[in-house]
Amino acid sequence: MNTRTKFPAPFILAAILFANAVSAHEYWIEPDVYRLESGANIVAEVKVGADFNGDTYAYFPDNFISFDVTDSVETRPIEGRIGDSPAIDIQTTRDGLHVLSQFSSTSKLTWKTYQEFEEFVKLHGMDWVLETHAERGLPDSGFEEAYTRFSKSLVALGNGAGADSYTGMFFELVAGANPYTDDTSNGLPVTVLFEGNPLPDTLIHVFYRANPDSEVVKSAVLADATGQAVIPDFGDGEYMVNAVYMVVPFPQDVARTGVVWHSLWASLTFQFGD
Repeated sequence: MNTRTKFPAPFILAAILFANAVSAHEYWIEPDVYRLESGANIVAEVKVGADFNGDTYAYFPDNFISFDVTDSVETRPIEGRIGDSPAIDIQTTRDGLHVLSQFSSTSKLTWKTYQEFEEFVKLHGMDWVLETHAERGLPDSGFEEAYTRFSKSLVALGNGAGADSYTGMFFELVAGANPYTDDTSNGLPVTVLFEGNPLPDTLIHVFYRANPDSEVVKSAVLADATGQAVIPDFGDGEYMVNAVYMVVPFPQDVARTGVVWHSLWASLTFQFGD
């Protein structure tokens, strides 16, 4: 049996308050422009969908636990009015790399068939989940899963200088280089973190498009024993990388909420080239 760290009990207790029945897909922050002049507003949409194509979420505080922008000096909340779309339209006062991040509220879904569940966990390189599912004596259908999303985006203001870093979210992708100032001809290194610690052997899906109207190129890389991987450089354009990690809720939370799995989704968007 593959032993996996359980999600902290207080979080799942709070998370189920915002449950709904929609299914989980990629969830990402999509800036209108990744490279901006000094002093420009950062405008970005929060999106959910598949293969870099999806619906736009407006600004609703119930949808997130935290929603922040981090620059070289500080981290501050991204504020807006309920219903604002795009969800992000913020002023900037400094040059450099800005990291947008959102820790979403938690929702849940019901798996109607085992085949769908099996396809999902295998797609994300989590075959161990099937073994654990059987060992726990869980049903083949009609069981519930909670899911939470942790999204980041890298935006350059002026000189774009700076570095990505861990923002404190439970599950997170951290870029090991600055795509706007560093040499990324050999790709962009990223590290997968769970509760701030490197998570080894995690499958990372990569989505690339040269522009919003171009065909999406899909690939995948596997993080090594230190939780690190390199995102290939397919050319100038927009990139989204996405990873999923499954955890087992504490028994008391399973009994109280009916949720038997909790999936965590991390995404990171950035741009190569001008």
